[in-house]
Amino acid sequence: MQIYRTFSELLEDWSLSSAPALLYGDPISSISYSELAGLIRREAENIRSERAVRRLIVTDHEVRTIVNIFACAVAGCDTVLADESLNDETLATITKMVCPDSIHCSDRDLYEYLCESRPKKPHPFALPRHKAGEEGCLIFFTSGTTSKSKAVVLTPRSLLRCTYSGQCMLSCHPDDVLLSVLPFSHVFGFVCGLLWGLTYGATVALGRGSKYLLADCEHFRPTILPTVPSIISVLVQRRSLNRELSTVLIGAAPPNTETTLALGNSGRKIYVGYGLTETSSGLAITKNLSEPNELYPCPDVDICIEADGEISVTTPCMMEGYLTFAPKESFTPAHGKRFYTGDLGFLTRDGALVLTGRKKDLLILPDGTKIFCPDYEEALAPMIGTDDIALVLRDHKPVLIVGGMSSDRYQSIATVVEDFNSMKPHSGRIYDVILQEAPLPRTSAGKLRRWQVDPDNSNL
Repeated sequence: MQIYRTFSELLEDWSLSSAPALLYGDPISSISYSELAGLIRREAENIRSERAVRRLIVTDHEVRTIVNIFACAVAGCDTVLADESLNDETLATITKMVCPDSIHCSDRDLYEYLCESRPKKPHPFALPRHKAGEEGCLIFFTSGTTSKSKAVVLTPRSLLRCTYSGQCMLSCHPDDVLLSVLPFSHVFGFVCGLLWGLTYGATVALGRGSKYLLADCEHFRPTILPTVPSIISVLVQRRSLNRELSTVLIGAAPPNTETTLALGNSGRKIYVGYGLTETSSGLAITKNLSEPNELYPCPDVDICIEADGEISVTTPCMMEGYLTFAPKESFTPAHGKRFYTGDLGFLTRDGALVLTGRKKDLLILPDGTKIFCPDYEEALAPMIGTDDIALVLRDHKPVLIVGGMSSDRYQSIATVVEDFNSMKPHSGRIYDVILQEAPLPRTSAGKLRRWQVDPDNSNL
């Protein structure tokens, strides 16, 4: 099985194939691998002629957007990927922040708005300059695009090495149809929902958006579906999975037991994947289908459990580093070979990784929504009258724990949280309030030990 190192190497093989690479639209249209390679090469020439160095791409599931992503890399242009679901103001803020010299956006009105938002001055070249012929980097944000997220710099080499690792653990074939419904601005969606299938000859069906989520399986009839727990739960509950679907790959968070049982009872194979933006996605994946949450390391990945339970890893798919934009742009290269994930877990006797929680201040919900806990806590503390609070997950939902508090304060605090929730999107709302008499666990420096807060162990 070939390990590709550049997108250009992929194009050489694609040019020789008349097999369908992409399915899209209604009625369904297709584009072959050779046609896709031709479109990418022509767009790469346009980018070279423009002398573009950094392009902002607002990602969607249009063929032209996919062409742009690959063409930018082939042309040596660094690409910042932004999610189309973000509101216009947030996308304008990103545009001002990253200072692109060109923009791709399928929505014409939004494109013109972002062009007006783009700073007139050239952006500083913080990334190491590419050698002649070297491909451009892809820049993914780790947790949506907020002031607390990080811009991770990945190369075609690291992304393609990740697809090889995934193919070794769970293979796709030219007779497979892979349905892509996840955002390409997220590394899991890009690698597992697009690059993996295209690298190893499958046909990738481009989902038609959230409006058609319940219909796309019957429309495209995939055999493989990379997804997240919230989406697969809805599809299972609404009986929206097609008969041909044999393999479900779940990332971003563990699936709930009900969904796992339903998929297993239907005879489908369930794989759970674990990875990070900093590692180009996959680090470990299910091997024993009877234990989908026991994850085995991908090839050449070394997983270690540190003394405090944190998971650390080495991988050939490691990022180049972080790119920061404020107060001024700078690039921080990845230091050392071992990366400390901030996740907690343990290794079984067979060497499988079992995840138990997160050490970081970031909560990941089943739909992939990410909440930076200090933002919530800093806003709620003066409203509640104490900073002894912690946002944690219970049953995959965010709950607020208040320490040093008697039960007679419950209703007043619940009212505060209800008002707070009204200003948040539904996916980011606090599900419940839990009061406990004892203070929350903290370090000697006063820092919250979030990973030691137990929402099921309240004494009230």
